[in-house]
Amino acid sequence: MPTIAPHIIDEVRLATDVVDLVSEYVALKKSGRNFFGLCPFHAEKSPSFSVNPDKQIFHCFGCSAGGNVFMFIQKLEGVSFPEAVRKLAKRAGIAIPEPEVEDRAASQEKEALYFVNQLAAEFFQHVLFSEKGKPGREYMHQRGFADEALQAFGVGFAPQEWEAFYDHARKKSVNPETLVKAGLVNAREKEGKVSGYYDRFRHRVMFPIHNISGRVVAFGGRRIIDDESPKYINSPETAVYHKGHLLYAFPLAKDHLRAQDCLIVVEGYLDVMRMHLCGFNNTVATSGTALTEQQARMIFRHTKNVILLFDSDAAGSSATLRGADILVENGLHVKVATLSAGDDPDSFLRKHPADEMRDILQHAPDLLEFKARSAPPATAEVTPVSREEQLRSIVATLARMNDALQRQVMVHRMAEKLQVNESALWEEVARLRRASTRLRRATPGQANPDALIGQTRPFAERSRAIELELLRIMILHWNAMQFIFSFMRVEDFHDAEARAMAEVFYSLLERDMPLEPEMLLHYFNEPQQAEFLSKVINEEAGRIHKESIEIDYRRWSADCMARLQRIMIEDQRLMLMQQIKQGDASGRDVTELMQQLSEYDEQLRRIKPENFLLAA
Repeated sequence: MPTIAPHIIDEVRLATDVVDLVSEYVALKKSGRNFFGLCPFHAEKSPSFSVNPDKQIFHCFGCSAGGNVFMFIQKLEGVSFPEAVRKLAKRAGIAIPEPEVEDRAASQEKEALYFVNQLAAEFFQHVLFSEKGKPGREYMHQRGFADEALQAFGVGFAPQEWEAFYDHARKKSVNPETLVKAGLVNAREKEGKVSGYYDRFRHRVMFPIHNISGRVVAFGGRRIIDDESPKYINSPETAVYHKGHLLYAFPLAKDHLRAQDCLIVVEGYLDVMRMHLCGFNNTVATSGTALTEQQARMIFRHTKNVILLFDSDAAGSSATLRGADILVENGLHVKVATLSAGDDPDSFLRKHPADEMRDILQHAPDLLEFKARSAPPATAEVTPVSREEQLRSIVATLARMNDALQRQVMVHRMAEKLQVNESALWEEVARLRRASTRLRRATPGQANPDALIGQTRPFAERSRAIELELLRIMILHWNAMQFIFSFMRVEDFHDAEARAMAEVFYSLLERDMPLEPEMLLHYFNEPQQAEFLSKVINEEAGRIHKESIEIDYRRWSADCMARLQRIMIEDQRLMLMQQIKQGDASGRDVTELMQQLSEYDEQLRRIKPENFLLAA
């Protein structure tokens, strides 16, 4: 999407009052200087959602959602920052200038793709309810779906003809190249030249796939007879469709996530339809592919809870389940529900009442518990390899957890449940996190996310809290930025989120742009960053902190930097100790390593907050 000029963004922000905007979605009641209401982002009975008219921000003390007017629309409607700006600009009657020629061409191409996909959706649905669509209708009726359900989900049918949709589109004066780019038709080639076009989808029930805004961007076509053709044919990736960014039926499900505060993930289109028809409107499908980081982030904006639903036979081999660790790494709480062997959600709900499905979902174990149940016990007669594979799967999930406290609790629980040594389990988790960090550093920008277990160095369990504390100080006192960055570089922030925020702060410092805390919100478009900022600004503790650093922010900053320096050296010392231990065991000379160990000890003795104060 084309970029929007900063002065336009500012104009839209100034024209949009946060109380007026939020009041369109939430019933607010004034209490003191702020307004309160029930949070639109999670289910609650007592209002913990605060709107501050002076600072023009919102913050929920229940789920930590927070930010400015743009962030409110982003989170509420699941749109990007530019889309949020455009929506609010339209609301305020502010015209956004036309983009540059290059951007305009890309935008026009996307609009053309949106148009032909919508045209195809209407064509396929029209065919389904015509005489040519009788085979598709009968197939769906046999599967237990009435016409009303087919219409609600926009289901259609591609007739058993080679050029049915192509001819329809040409009558609408659509360029054949656009149809090819959309993946709706293929080009016939003869002697290296295009000699004609034919439909990609033929004799298939058609399921339209929508983007987060509800626009048709692709299709999944299911065969209706048992032949040698693929069971499903899907649209290729295009300028408007990226398979790893979307989930089938997410636009329908997202409106129910606020009340349910949970997303159910299944594998098939028919499973989603059946779940929705039986009252489980918070269901989406992956279409049988592994989950991606982009999908995890999209889910995170709407709920923190996910249930993966499979039949018991397919769960172990499911691509979706194999990608579940991606969800964990992105801060989501994942549970796994399984059905009786041979049943998928569609077939199960055709044989059992919805209450039985509800009971299964309510008693679903979390991902680690599910893996632990699947792991053979230490006393079982299984091959060492099979038990080791299961344990490594559990270790991989533990290593993906970026919440140190949660990781600590689960390592202890898994060690007890699996009857393994807790120290050994910790060591394996730490090894995986170190290995993933080295891989990230060795291949910047190229690493496969599925091969990476964690985002930070082992000492990040302690360093993250300190780095965020340094950011708090900088948020609440502009001069603290100058003091901190005189000793630290942006690269010295090891936590990815903290580093991204530090980079923005440093750029503002370079441009000599001192800002009030609430104004910093306008420089952060990522939900997690905005939530952190709004939390600091709103918390009572933040106000207490501000009073203390008004007096001595330098002392507080120095203390944080000294602690950060100390744990970094302690981490290096720990790795050196392991090298010495390995060297002793193999009979190698470790004299140089012992000397380096003494140097680390001396450095630790010299680290004091006063060193930073004296050097400033």
